[in-house]
Amino acid sequence: MHFRLLLQHTALSLALAGGLGTALASEPASQDVTVSGTPGETIVVEWTGTALPGVSGAGSAGSLAGLSGACLPAGPDDSHDIKLAIPDGLYDHNHLTADFQITWTPGEPVPGGLVSDPDLALSVYSGTTELGSSDGGDPQETVGLNDPASGTLTAVVCPFTASAPTDYHATLTIKVLKAAECLPPPSKALANSTVPSAGAVGGFDAADQYRLPNFDQFLHEASSRRSAPPASGLGGRHQSPIFDLDLGLPSFLWARKDAPVAAVGALAPRELLVARARAHLRSEAKLLKLSAAMIDEAEAYDARYNGDGPAVVRFRQRLNGTEVYHRGLNVLLDRQGQPIATSGYFATDYDAAASQSLRYQRSAAQAIAAAWASFGGQLPVGQLLRTGSKAGFDLYTTPSLGSRFVFERAPRAKPVYYPRAGRLEPAYEVELFARHRAAGGGLLAYSLVVSGLDSTVLHRDNLSANASAYSYRVFADPEGIHQPYDEPTGNDLIPFPFSDPNAAVNAVSATANLITLVSGPIANGDPWLPDGATQTTGNHSDACIDQYDLQGVPIAVPPPVNSCVEGLEPRAPTTGANSFDYPIAAFDDPSTDNAKNAAVVSMFYTVNWLHDWWYDHGFDEVAGNAQTSNYGRGGVEGDPLLAQGQDGSGRNNANMATPSDGSSPVMQQYLFNGLIKGTVEVTSDPSIGKIAFNAVEYGPQTYDYSGVAVVGNDQFAPTNDGCTGLATPAGPALPVVGSPTVAVPVPQPDPNLLGKIAVIVRGGGCPGSYKVRWAVESGASAVLLVHNGDGPPPYLSNGDLPIDAPVQPTNYLYQVPIAVIKRDDGQRIMDAIAAGQEVSVHMVREPTIDLDGTLDNLIIAHEYFHYVHHRLTDSSNNQSKSMSEGWGDINAFMLATRENDRTVAGNDQYQGAYPGATYVTQSYFYGIRRAPYSTDFAKNAFTFKHIANGEATPDGGDGSINSEVHNSGEIWANMMWECYVGLLNDPRHSFAEAQKRMQDYIIAGFKMTPADATYTEARDAILSVVLANDFQDYQECSKGFAKRGAGLNAVSPARASTDHVGVIEDYSEFVCKVDNPGGGSSSGGTSGGGSGGSSGGSQSGRFGGGALNLLLLLPLLLTGLFRRRRLA
Repeated sequence: MHFRLLLQHTALSLALAGGLGTALASEPASQDVTVSGTPGETIVVEWTGTALPGVSGAGSAGSLAGLSGACLPAGPDDSHDIKLAIPDGLYDHNHLTADFQITWTPGEPVPGGLVSDPDLALSVYSGTTELGSSDGGDPQETVGLNDPASGTLTAVVCPFTASAPTDYHATLTIKVLKAAECLPPPSKALANSTVPSAGAVGGFDAADQYRLPNFDQFLHEASSRRSAPPASGLGGRHQSPIFDLDLGLPSFLWARKDAPVAAVGALAPRELLVARARAHLRSEAKLLKLSAAMIDEAEAYDARYNGDGPAVVRFRQRLNGTEVYHRGLNVLLDRQGQPIATSGYFATDYDAAASQSLRYQRSAAQAIAAAWASFGGQLPVGQLLRTGSKAGFDLYTTPSLGSRFVFERAPRAKPVYYPRAGRLEPAYEVELFARHRAAGGGLLAYSLVVSGLDSTVLHRDNLSANASAYSYRVFADPEGIHQPYDEPTGNDLIPFPFSDPNAAVNAVSATANLITLVSGPIANGDPWLPDGATQTTGNHSDACIDQYDLQGVPIAVPPPVNSCVEGLEPRAPTTGANSFDYPIAAFDDPSTDNAKNAAVVSMFYTVNWLHDWWYDHGFDEVAGNAQTSNYGRGGVEGDPLLAQGQDGSGRNNANMATPSDGSSPVMQQYLFNGLIKGTVEVTSDPSIGKIAFNAVEYGPQTYDYSGVAVVGNDQFAPTNDGCTGLATPAGPALPVVGSPTVAVPVPQPDPNLLGKIAVIVRGGGCPGSYKVRWAVESGASAVLLVHNGDGPPPYLSNGDLPIDAPVQPTNYLYQVPIAVIKRDDGQRIMDAIAAGQEVSVHMVREPTIDLDGTLDNLIIAHEYFHYVHHRLTDSSNNQSKSMSEGWGDINAFMLATRENDRTVAGNDQYQGAYPGATYVTQSYFYGIRRAPYSTDFAKNAFTFKHIANGEATPDGGDGSINSEVHNSGEIWANMMWECYVGLLNDPRHSFAEAQKRMQDYIIAGFKMTPADATYTEARDAILSVVLANDFQDYQECSKGFAKRGAGLNAVSPARASTDHVGVIEDYSEFVCKVDNPGGGSSSGGTSGGGSGGSSGGSQSGRFGGGALNLLLLLPLLLTGLFRRRRLA
C-alpha cells in the first residue's frame, strides 16, 4: 500500500529551459564599497539587471543538472560584483551585516499554480564559494551575510521559472553594529521570578511565574494627557464615530453619507482600491491628524475585495521606510468604491525631524538579551549571531538557556519606531519562543518592543492563547486518551473472538462518540486546530475528500495540483461552534455529502491522534515529522500531511507518498467494493452446489451468467495455472501510455475455452490478471480462479502494473465475469470435469454499496507508518520496502491491541489472531494478509525463510511471489509482534508501560537502521536500542526473532536481492543459557539451512560469536543512536 512520490519536471519546465540567450550584464557591472567602521553606519548600494529565461538556474545548469537550484557563478546568468573594503580590526569590537535583496514585478501563476512566471533566485559567492542562496517563492529574494571578509562578493541572479527575460532591481544594505557585553541582570528580580547564579537562565518554577502580564508604555504615558473630541466635523456620517480620548483621535470613523467615489484614473484593480483609499484618507486628514507625508508613505499591505462583498484596504504606518509599531489604518470601500468607514490610527503627535535625528545606541542582539533579561534570565550577547532574515526580521542563533528552558524557535528582531510622547523612538520588535524543559512545561511566547536607545522594555505581549477544544463524532473511546476504535465495527472483532476461523460473523456498526479535545496523547498539548477554525485543516493534517484525480497522467504530480482543490473537493466544515458532529455509521452509503464529511472528520481525527501518539516517543520536528509550523523546534516546516479520503485515483487500496522533510506527505484512502453478495453455484451437481467466492478489482462488478466450466490448458507444466513458468517481468503486462514496452510471456490461446467458463488455478509466478487475460484471448466467457492456498478465497487486485501504482488503467479490458473460489471447491470442480462430467455453473454478483477505506482506522494506521518509516530511514531496496509494509501493519496492530484483549477466550497471553483491515475486506480471521498476526503457530506458521521466492508457504501456496513487498512484510511484522507480546507478558510491566517501551524502541530503532537495510540489520537496530534500555526486554524481544527463524546466526539475502533468495534461518536465542555462558548458539532450534537457494552473496547476519559481541559493541551503538539523519 505504499506509493512513492516521483518528482519529475513537467513539459512546461523543459520548454522554459530551452530558450537560453546571451547574458545581459547588470548596470553597473560592479561597484566599490568601503566601510568606515563607525557603529551605526548604514550603506545602501543599488543596481539593476536582467535575468535570463529558463528554469531553476537552467542558464547555468542549475537543478536540471540535479543541483540544489542555486544560481551558479561563472556562467551566463546575470551577475554583479561588490568589491568590499573593510578596515582591519573592525570585527574586534563590531559586527557587520550585509543584506543582498532583489525585487521584480510579480508574475502570474503557471497552470496548476505550482510556480509563478517569472520567479527568480539569488545566490551570493566569494569566488566559487557559495555564501548564501535564496528562493523563497516571493517576488523578492534576500541573502544575508554576517561579518563578510574584504574582497569581491558576486551576486548571481537566475530564473527559478521565467519564460522571458526578467528585469530586477537589487540593493545591498550594509550596517555596522557595535558589539557589546552581556547586559547585567536586573538589579531587582521581577516579582515571582529568581535570577540564578552562574549565569544560568532564570528559575521559573510555576506556570504563572513566567507568564507576565501584557504591558505598553505608550498607553501608560497617554493616559495622563486625555483630549476632548473636536467640536465639528463629526456630523452627517453613517453612524457616530468612536473617539479615543487618550489618543486624541477617532479610532473608528464612519464616512460621510455623501462621501464621493474618488476619481483616480484608470488603474489595475488593486492599485485602484489603494488610490481610492488614500484619497479618502486625505479627505479625513484633519480629523485623523494626518500629514500628506504620512499618507503618501503609508504602506498598503493588503487591498482586496472580501469575496462578493466590500473591499478593505489596510495601511501600515512607516517613517523613512521603517515601520511604526502597531500603527495602522483600514479603509472600507463598497463594490462601487464609495468609502464606508476608516478604522485604526497613526502616530501623529511627534516631530518628524527630531525623531529622525535619533540614532540606535543598542544592537538587535542587545535588544534580544534585554528582552530575555526582563523575564529574569541572562543571555550573553556574544552568543547571539545573526543567521539570516525573513519577513523583515533578522533571525539569530538559539543559544543554550540553561537547564530549565530551551528556545523553541530562533529569536528574531526588526527595527521599528515606537510612539512616545512627542517623538518616535528607535526600537526593536523582538519575538521570543521558549519552553520549559519539564514534561508538559509551559510555553513562553512573547512579542516585546525594546528601546534602541537604552534597552528599556516598552511593550510586552503574550503571544500564547489557550486553544479551544473541538468536538469530533468519531469511532473512538469516549474515555481515557480517546484511542480510535480498531474498525468502524468497534473493538470486539479484534482479536478474532471465535475458535473456528470460518465462524460466521455478524458485523454491525459501532456507535460513534462525540469526543471533545484540544489535542491527543502529547505532552506539550499542541492543538490540532487553531482557535476559530471552521474546517479540517490543522497544523499536522489537511484532510479532505479528493474525488477528482488526474487519472492517466504519466507522472506523479506533486501537491497542490493532484491534491484537494479548494471549492471542488471539500474539507469537512464545522457543524456548529467548535464542533464536527456528523452522524456516522459503518455501512452507510459513502456517496452522500454527510458520509463524505463524516469520513473526513474520522480520518482527520485518526491521523492527528497518531501524530500525538508517536510524538513523545521521538517522532517530532527534528526527526522530520510533518507540520505546517514546527514552532521553532527544528526540522523543516511547511509540510502538513495531506490526507485524502475517497480518492478518485483508484479503488480497493490505499497509499502513502513520503517526500523528504519540508514537502508534504500525501495519504490516499480509497473506496472499497462493498460486501460481496451473490452466488456461485454448480447447478449440474447438487453435491457441490453453492460455493464460497470472492471478487477481483478488475472486470465487471456485477453479473448474472450461466455456462459450462472447462479447465484451461496453457501447455506449460503445471498446465492449469495460465502461466508459462517463465519469470514475469516487473513492468506492465499491457501497453500503458507513458510506460515502456515490455515483452511479457503469455501462453498461446486455448481453443477449448471458447465460450466456456475457464477454470484456472492461482500461482505459477504470474498474477490473476495475466491468467484472465489469457482466458479472454482464448475466448472464455467467464473465469473461475481457484485459490492455491488454504482458507477463504482472497480478493485480488490488478497485477498489470506494480502493486504500489495508484492507477490501474487496464481494469476495463477484462469484461467477463470473474470469481475467486476456495481450493477444495475448485478441486471438486476439476475432478468432476476430469471424470467426464459437463459441469454447469451459475455466477451471480449483485450490486452493493461501497465501503469507505477512509473509515478503516487500521488502514490509516498502516499508511501513516509508511510516512514515519520513510522519514526516519533511507529505504529503497526490496527488503527495506518489504519491512516498510510490515511496519505499517505493526502500527495497526499496536493501535488494535488493548489491555482488555486478555479477556477474550484463547487470548490470555495475547496468543490469539490479530487480523488487519477486517472492515473493508470483510475477512474477520485473516484480514488483508495471508494469515493473522499471532504468536500461535497454529494460526500463523510463517517464518524468516518465507520471504524467499520458491519457498512453499504454510497456507499451501507455492511461494512463487514471497518476495512481493506485502508478503515479505508480513514476516517482519510477525517477528515484531512476537517481540511486543514478550513485553506485554512481562509481569514487570503494566500494559501502558509495555506499550510505551515498544513505541520508544521502534522510533529509536528507526534511527539506528542503516540505509537500505537487510532484515538482520533492521533486527539488530531494534535489539540494540532494547538492550541499551533493559536487558530483560532484550531477552524477551530477541526470543521473538529467534522463534521466527531470525535468530543469532540467521543470514539475510543480499542487500540488492529482489527475490530474497539466499535467506538462512536460525533459531538460536540471543541470550546464552546459564550452562552455556559464552557460546554462539543455544538450544532450542536448528542453525543454518538455506532457503530458496544458496547463500552466496548474502549479507552476514551479525558480527558472529554470540550476544556478548553486542554487549561489547554497545558503546558504539549508543554513540550512533541519535545520529543526524541525512537529508535528501
